[in-house]
Amino acid sequence: MASSPLSANSTPTPSFQLPEQKRSFDLRQFWHCLLERIWIVTLCVIAGLFLALGYLARTPKLYQGHTVLEVDFQEPNMVNDSGNPARSARPMFLATIEALHTIEQNLTNRTLLARVVRAENLARDGGRALLGMPAAAPNEKRPAPAASTESQANESQLASAPTFTPLEEALGGALSNMVGPVIRRGTRLIDLYVVNRDPAMAQRLAEAVGREYIRSSIEQRAAFSQDTLRYLLEEEARLKKNLQKSEAAVAEYKANTPDAVQLGGSATATGSQTGAGSTVTHAGVVEEKLQELSSKLQAVRADRIKLEAELAQVADAGENVEALLAIQSIANAQPVMDRRRDVAQAETLVAALSQRYKQKHPKMMQAHAALQQAQDAAGLAVLAQPALMKNGLEQMRSTEASLEAASRHQEKAALALNKAAIPYQELARQAETDRALYESVLRQIKETN
Repeated sequence: MASSPLSANSTPTPSFQLPEQKRSFDLRQFWHCLLERIWIVTLCVIAGLFLALGYLARTPKLYQGHTVLEVDFQEPNMVNDSGNPARSARPMFLATIEALHTIEQNLTNRTLLARVVRAENLARDGGRALLGMPAAAPNEKRPAPAASTESQANESQLASAPTFTPLEEALGGALSNMVGPVIRRGTRLIDLYVVNRDPAMAQRLAEAVGREYIRSSIEQRAAFSQDTLRYLLEEEARLKKNLQKSEAAVAEYKANTPDAVQLGGSATATGSQTGAGSTVTHAGVVEEKLQELSSKLQAVRADRIKLEAELAQVADAGENVEALLAIQSIANAQPVMDRRRDVAQAETLVAALSQRYKQKHPKMMQAHAALQQAQDAAGLAVLAQPALMKNGLEQMRSTEASLEAASRHQEKAALALNKAAIPYQELARQAETDRALYESVLRQIKETN
């Protein structure tokens, strides 16, 4: 019996299958597939072509109008308020990109575009010219505009914020979809584009939008100026009443207070003065007089003290002429100076004669006698000065006493005046404040009007 090559206990050999290689793009197979389905591709192309032709046939032609707006940083001002910080900050705001974006958004505002519709009379035919619709037949009913539409088209009624008809508001909304403002980068220019089916209408609308925006800005500033003027007129009337009351209060106080009369001026004169400084100026008359008396009193007192000290020196010197001449008041006394001048002249004469004559000569003896007489007269003049100084001291004491009395009297007057000036200053300051406010409002009214 023949044995098989594999025994029963033998295990089968496992078989390994190699992965199939990735197929590459077969251009020939793709071409044959395309040829088999070429009719589907052809139908799709023809259908797309017909759809495109239909869309182009139904889509209206749009034309674009263009105008350019320039933003001026320095707005014209109807009121001269160059010192106003809020006003000076306005050109700074206009120079920012936020201001340009604000203007850009305002150009598409429906209220502004409704103004354009009314100004250009686009609601007369129901908006057909604006929307590019064909003109209505003669027997076709047109939407009737408001009875006052024609009259409201003028500038005066546009300036007074007119109410628009529903048709005008609807046309303004439609116009907002046609307007496209674009800020030109790096400039203060805004390109304003308007699209419309009619090229003439597109350009007309672009110019009208820019024109109405400028007109609207001017009207807003004019309306603000009118409101400001109305407010200033009301304030002028109110401040005038306050000023009259304040001046009447000042006059009444001065009439009822006798000490206030020394303040000077009148109730109506407070406007030309400088607030509370006017009261200080008039009260200064009393204070200046008091200061003058005080200065004189101090001078007299100083002279008295000096004279008393010199009299003490006189008492110590006794009748010693040389010691008395050391005292300034005696040495500067006019009689003493005259006698000392005579002595000096006599000494000069003696010195001159001594060059020519001897001591026993008659002229020399006469000169010596004159010198001795001059010296005796000088001594008598010096010895007479203490009595004169004592008389002067008594006069100084009397003058000092009178000045002290006058100074005390003036101090009482100043105290009474200061007491009366306290309420007067309050009334005068109030009157001056009211006058300053009143004059400020008058200047603003003059500048605004």
